[in-house]
Amino acid sequence: MDTRARYSKATLGTYYGAIPHRNTASAACRMPFPKDGYSGKRVLDVNCRKGKGALAILDRVAPGGFVMGVDPDEGLIEAARAYALRSLGQAAETDGRIAFACAVPENLAEAGIEDESFDVVFANCSLNLSYDFDAVLREFARVLAADGAFVFDAVVATGKRDYAVWAPARVVGNEVQASYSRDGLTEALHRAGFSDVEYADEGLIDHRVGSGASSQSAAPGVPQIDSDEDVSFIRTVLTAHRR
Repeated sequence: MDTRARYSKATLGTYYGAIPHRNTASAACRMPFPKDGYSGKRVLDVNCRKGKGALAILDRVAPGGFVMGVDPDEGLIEAARAYALRSLGQAAETDGRIAFACAVPENLAEAGIEDESFDVVFANCSLNLSYDFDAVLREFARVLAADGAFVFDAVVATGKRDYAVWAPARVVGNEVQASYSRDGLTEALHRAGFSDVEYADEGLIDHRVGSGASSQSAAPGVPQIDSDEDVSFIRTVLTAHRR
């Protein structure tokens, strides 16, 4: 079985469909996509959910830019289209500014995305829950034009991860505990064909409660994995360029 057949909506639908997205420790509550310097760019928003981020990016690539949102959940893609229609009117997807499609991040070709067809790939830390993170990064490198940028609203751990914590965190949907170490993420990007990896806009994040929380106790309903790991989690904006 080739890679694209192995990583398809049909084969990975059960995995992505089982990941909880409510009452989870998430850091996906901001839009760190750069406000300046991206006019006219083609941007792919991966795991776009209901499309709010994609429309925010659209404002930042105007005039002349294009944004495509992809997500493994067909219901969320329909919600994103409806949101764009309400926000932009009947011409939302017909005037060539924005589009949405259902695809798993390991196989963007299923959404008709060709080689070197985007200038920027944007994702938030829901990417930590990917079935095959290395395959996802290789797919990002494939769809980016030469010297194209990957902008990742990421969470990284300050030290080496314990697989016994990291693996089940992915299953319960804890995007923070499912993060890679900074060194591990950088190495994965290099393997996939990226260079000039930079981290910026950093701050601590609590794996028990996720983004924007200051409570010292776990928020109700947030799944977490018991751990004695000696690591902290850092929220950061990563930028890397395709070699």
